[in-house]
Amino acid sequence: MPAGEPVDTASHELDEVLVTAARADRTTPVAQTNLQAKEIKALTVATNLPHVLWMTPSLVATSENGTGAGYSSMRIRGTDASRINVTLNGVPLNNPESQEVYWVNLPDMTSALQSLQVQRGVGTSTNGSGAFGASINMTTAGGKAASSLETATTVGSYGTFQQNIALSTGQFGRGFSLDLRYSNLTSDGYLRNGWLDHESLFAALVKRFDRSTLWINYMYGNQHTGITWEGISDAQMAVDPTFNPAGEIKEGVYYDNESDNYRQHHFQAFYTQALGEQWLLNAGLNYTDGFGYYEQYKQGKSFSGMGLPNQTVEGVTYASTDLIRRKNMDNGFYTGHLNLNYHSSRLTWQTGAMYTYYDGDHFATLRWVEHNENLGADREWVRNNGEKTDANVFTKVSYSPLAGLSTYVDLQYRYVRHALSGIDDDDMLDMTQSRNWNFFNPKVGVYYDLSTNNAVFASVGVAHREPTRADLKDAFKLGSTSQIRPERLTDVELGYTFDNHVVMAGVNLYYMRYKDQLVPTGKLNEVGYKLMGNIEKSYRAGVELQAGYRPLDRLSLEANATFSRNKALDYTAWYETYDNSNDWGDAPQLSRYFKEASLPFSPEAMGAFRVIWKPLDALSVTFTKKWVSSQYITNTQNSDLMLPAYTAANASLVYGFDVRGVTKASLGLYVDNLASRRYSSNAWGYEAHFANGDPTYVEKGLYPVAPRHYLVKFVLQF
Repeated sequence: MPAGEPVDTASHELDEVLVTAARADRTTPVAQTNLQAKEIKALTVATNLPHVLWMTPSLVATSENGTGAGYSSMRIRGTDASRINVTLNGVPLNNPESQEVYWVNLPDMTSALQSLQVQRGVGTSTNGSGAFGASINMTTAGGKAASSLETATTVGSYGTFQQNIALSTGQFGRGFSLDLRYSNLTSDGYLRNGWLDHESLFAALVKRFDRSTLWINYMYGNQHTGITWEGISDAQMAVDPTFNPAGEIKEGVYYDNESDNYRQHHFQAFYTQALGEQWLLNAGLNYTDGFGYYEQYKQGKSFSGMGLPNQTVEGVTYASTDLIRRKNMDNGFYTGHLNLNYHSSRLTWQTGAMYTYYDGDHFATLRWVEHNENLGADREWVRNNGEKTDANVFTKVSYSPLAGLSTYVDLQYRYVRHALSGIDDDDMLDMTQSRNWNFFNPKVGVYYDLSTNNAVFASVGVAHREPTRADLKDAFKLGSTSQIRPERLTDVELGYTFDNHVVMAGVNLYYMRYKDQLVPTGKLNEVGYKLMGNIEKSYRAGVELQAGYRPLDRLSLEANATFSRNKALDYTAWYETYDNSNDWGDAPQLSRYFKEASLPFSPEAMGAFRVIWKPLDALSVTFTKKWVSSQYITNTQNSDLMLPAYTAANASLVYGFDVRGVTKASLGLYVDNLASRRYSSNAWGYEAHFANGDPTYVEKGLYPVAPRHYLVKFVLQF
């Protein structure tokens, strides 16, 4: 945190208590990036967290609809979202089944944050699914000592409109305080059907006692978003990048409610108790209730494929029909944790445990059926359930045997049970099964201050990751569940930092060695299912460079770059194979062996640069630029299935001014994709080979970024 920044004592206390088990401090030997509330707020303009973290080293942010709102995701060091552990106030935010975080389901959550930390690599022990390349832990704001009221209105391109209002009572009564925040965001979107209608509510009630604090949070998210996940071809991108095939009935005719919908309630309670001067006990409970669905128009769907009888209407029997379907989720997530912390001048010791239980129903209903004899309204045609138990215990010690030297040991045991039951909606096959795993995740490291401004660190950590729901159900249908093994990562980090408040420089070397990394191999079984497989050996190795320069109080520059190699070793790619490109008849699969193959979505070079200039006390100008090298989008090493390198630049201008009766007012102009470049940061790929030697068939789905677009944000603080 920069010198001179005011710290809200209560919120800072929450940071210290809630995330102390997972968050690294200055001397923890991990690669880390920290953001406080002021910077998070400045970066949050009608976008989700992945785009707020745009400048984070080794991070690539992606967006389905091209604007950073709606469905967004990120990769760190090439690691996908299902391998990035995320906690909110110490509570796991990753969906227990898919292990991903759907930022769209908690709209504008970043506006409610007090702080966040991104750890690259294995990092410290955390709760929930394994940090298999990175972790993000966040704390919400609240418990403010002074009363305040803030409104923020954002308008911009593609009919974007966002309204935020935040209220803090400050302390009242006998140690109480209440914080409320409401947000609503609507937009037509850049892509056809890329509309969104989002709202969120955050409330925090705090009661302080002499030596303890009770904290109760409520978070609500409700999102309705047009489906944009299908992507478009290279040809469509060249002709009309706004094209979106979702909901297309025939050329130019679309179903107008092709949408994803989800609402979520989070209830959290935390209690902290000081036990003397050096001991602190904290406990927490969380319940998350979620319900949602996506709705689609589908053509020519067979009744037998849904386990339903053919329908006879006016004497004509139909085996297939057009229909409107909903695929629904109804789930609950329960967590409880207990941590004990000890701190002295030379020793910090933390130990604790967390237990989580997830219960989720998946079911599908028919909203409308064109050929309908006797199917009732909202006919349910399939249902299955997932239950997951995740428990861990940990202990970590940081000890300073002499001035400037800190040693670190972190040990975690984690138990996971995942049970599936019922019929899968994809093919109406029974998916009932249960799997258990036991993981031991040790980490050790050392940090040393070479001088006042120079420091070095080194660490080695181990992490494990269990298969996802999709991995388990697909493997089970193939009869190969026992062959799907959990993944293991050994991460070695070596870093150096220099900081004299004018110049900052850092270099971090990493080597991440994977065992049994789980990937789609492309191989099919005897009935045509794609096999997931464990790659015995793969790795990510790279160097992360960071630099900052503040020659004047009004001018600061910062930059970072990553250069890496990301390889699978002794890898065999299997291709969908047909007899020829005219008939597309089945043929024995072709394959190709690679001694070394590039991992997908893992650019070997990327860099970012930002300059912040304040020509006046009330005026701030920011320019940001990012470059990402080309990258494969599949495991097959096909040069036609690559994302080209791209460069993107954003700029903002924020002016603060006085208004009678207002504490502070500001007006900001934000411009994204400044050069209006046509590019995509994400894609999917497919290829088919032919036994007679016909040219390979290649299909690619791109997610274009919107050309130059604008947002204007007006903020009033009272």
